[in-house]
Amino acid sequence: MTLRENRYVIGILFPFMYEIGLIEAYLFFMAKRVELFLFLPALFLIFPSYMFYVYSPYIILKVTNAAEKYHKELSEDLDKIFYLDTINLEPDIKEDLRQNIRLILLPELKNVFRRGYIKPYFTRNDAIPNERLCSFRETLFLFSISFGLINVVNTATIAYLHYSSIDLDFLYIDQIVNLQNVLFFGSLFLSFVLVSGFLFFHSRKIVTTLINQLSYNLVVTAHSETFKDQSRHIELESLRKFPLEDRLGRKLASNWDLVSKLYFEFIESPLSEEIREFSQREVAKTLVLKQYSQMLSKMDLSPDKRKELELQFYLGQEITGVIEELVSTEEETESIKIDILYTRKKLEQWEESTNDEQISTFLFLWRSVESLFRHALWKRNAYPKDDQSWISIVNSLLRERLLTVQENKSLKFIRQHRNGLLHRSQDRYVTKEDVEILLKILERVLDRV
Repeated sequence: MTLRENRYVIGILFPFMYEIGLIEAYLFFMAKRVELFLFLPALFLIFPSYMFYVYSPYIILKVTNAAEKYHKELSEDLDKIFYLDTINLEPDIKEDLRQNIRLILLPELKNVFRRGYIKPYFTRNDAIPNERLCSFRETLFLFSISFGLINVVNTATIAYLHYSSIDLDFLYIDQIVNLQNVLFFGSLFLSFVLVSGFLFFHSRKIVTTLINQLSYNLVVTAHSETFKDQSRHIELESLRKFPLEDRLGRKLASNWDLVSKLYFEFIESPLSEEIREFSQREVAKTLVLKQYSQMLSKMDLSPDKRKELELQFYLGQEITGVIEELVSTEEETESIKIDILYTRKKLEQWEESTNDEQISTFLFLWRSVESLFRHALWKRNAYPKDDQSWISIVNSLLRERLLTVQENKSLKFIRQHRNGLLHRSQDRYVTKEDVEILLKILERVLDRV
C-alpha cells in the first residue's frame, strides 16, 4: 500500500472503522451482545469518507494557510526577488511596477501555487523523499482531524448516555447510570481529543513547510541552505576529493567498472536530490518569468525596458546568488552582474549593435570571467600563490575540475583573440559565437563551484 493510499485508509477511513469497532466492543463487554446490523450503516460511511479524501487537499490548504503564507513570503521579499532596488527606473515608474507585482502578479502566483499542490496530490511519486515525507505527514494530519472529531462526538455521547439511553432501529445502547463510568470514559475520550489536538497543531506546521518544498511548487524566494543541504554538498565534495589512487593504486583506480560500482552506491542518492532541487528552481524560475512577462506586457513600458526587466529577473534567479557568494565587495558584485546582464542583452541585439558595442560587450564579459575565476579558486583555497599568471589560474581550475579540457581549448582561442583586440589594430572585431561560448563557460564554472 502506497503512502497516497495510506492518506485515505489510515488518515480517514481507519477512525470511522475504529468508531464502529469501539461500539461493538462496548456492547459485547457490557451487554454481552453484538449488533451485526451496525455494519450496514457503516457501509454508508465509505462514501462520505471518500469524499472527505477527495476534498482533503483543499481542506489541508485551507487549514494550514500554506498559500497565504507563500503569498506573505513573496510580499516580504518583493524587492529582493524581483531586484527592484537595483533596477534603473524613475521612482514613480518603479513604484507603479511594485504595485502591479503586488496586486496582479502575486495573486496569480498564489493561484498557481494552489493548483501546483492540488493537481498532483493523488499522483505523487513516493520515491521522491520530500513527496514521501509530505504524504506521511499529511496522513497524520488527516488522522488527527478525523480521530479528534470522532472523539469529540464520543465525549458528547458519553455525557448524553448518563441521562438517557440511545434507542435506534439498528442500535440500542443502555443508559450509563454509574457516574464513575461516565467520568472514566469521558476522560478517556477527552484525552484522545487532546492527543489529536497536539498532533493536529504539530503536523500542521510541518505540512505547511513540506508543501513549500515539493518539486512542483513555485519556490522563488531566496534559497537558504539547510543542514541537510550542507551535508549533501560536503558528501559530494568529499567523494570528489577522495584519494582513490592512494588507496587502490593507479591500476585499480583506473578500472572504471570497479570504480563506477563503488561510487554509484554512495553518489546516487545525494546527486539525485541535487539534480531534483536544481530542476525545481529552474521550473519555478521559468513559470514565474512567464507570469512576470505577461504582467509587464500590460504596463506602459518600452519593449527594451520590458526585456531588460525580464533579463534582470532571469539573471538574478540564475547566477546572482553564486556571484554574491564568491565576490566579497558589493561594488564588484554589482559590476559583474551588470556586465553579464549587458552581455545577454547585446547578444539578443547582436545584428543591430555596432562593432564598438560588440567589442565592449566581449571585453566587459572577459573582465567578469577573470574576476570570477580568481574568486572561485580563492573559495576552494586553490589560488596559486607564487605564479598568478592566467596560465597558472587556468591550470588550477583544471586541477579543481572547475574547467574541462575542451573548455580550456575554447578559452585559449578566445584569449588569443582578446589579446589581438588589445594589441593589434587589424583584429578589431568580435564574433557572436565567441561571446556565447565565453558566457556558457562562465556559467558552467559557476555551476561547479
